[in-house]
Amino acid sequence: MKYNFDEVIDRSNSDSTKWGNLVELYGDKDILPLWIADMDFKSSNEIIQAFKDRAEHGVFGYAYRSDSFYNAIINWVKKRFNWEIKKEWILFIPGVVMGLNIGVRELVKEGENVLVQPPVYPPFFRVLDNNNRVANSNPLKHNGVKFVMDYEDLERRAPGTKLMMLCNPQNPVGRVWTKEELTRLGDICIKNDITIISDEIHCDFTLKGFKHTPMASISKELEQRTITLMAPSKTFNIAGLVTSVAIIPNEELRNIYQRAIEVLLYLVHWALKLLIIMAKNG
Repeated sequence: MKYNFDEVIDRSNSDSTKWGNLVELYGDKDILPLWIADMDFKSSNEIIQAFKDRAEHGVFGYAYRSDSFYNAIINWVKKRFNWEIKKEWILFIPGVVMGLNIGVRELVKEGENVLVQPPVYPPFFRVLDNNNRVANSNPLKHNGVKFVMDYEDLERRAPGTKLMMLCNPQNPVGRVWTKEELTRLGDICIKNDITIISDEIHCDFTLKGFKHTPMASISKELEQRTITLMAPSKTFNIAGLVTSVAIIPNEELRNIYQRAIEVLLYLVHWALKLLIIMAKNG
């Protein structure tokens, strides 16, 4: 795949969240909106051509996810991270944040706490607030060179907690957690019977010399208590497609997740139908 990083593209009239409402938000100020992870160069020609081919077919009926969908994920994860996953572990979800919401709603009750490690991607906290769950904050520490996990504080906070939301690699501090760091974290979660939702959307963004380790790949025990969220959006600059997956080896967790996804999609389906009827009736 080839990208042209020098081409300047005007996105002001493209319904862009990043560029579309600058005047409304900031007036006539000369502002560069760097607050959102949205790249300003075109997707690769291969991706663009695939969209053209599909659009020219002209029929946009119900579709199913073929073996090629699952094989692409299985092969990518094996090649990039040496993690062997199975087709039945993979669930489609419309976005990683949706995946976080489902996990929090289904795995902990209102008023219960969820472990998070600030500073972290802000939607982690919005997910908790929107679902009436409580943040059990285990802040990262800076050791003078880089951010690290505070395991002593985590040991104190872990008892009685059922769920942890992990950001791996970490956004925004940019840490690619090592296998040793994740193993120590995993040991604490195993000891306290904590399920882990691991946001690994930035798994392909590692500098030379650094390697991403999926939390679930460390051991069979961690594999069975980890829900891994991944997406091609950051890697291939296709965030607007809202296409993500939850990889869940544990059958019980997977069934809980699957039922929640079906309910949410059913509600969205009927909400859209209702909006269409209301629009027709003025």
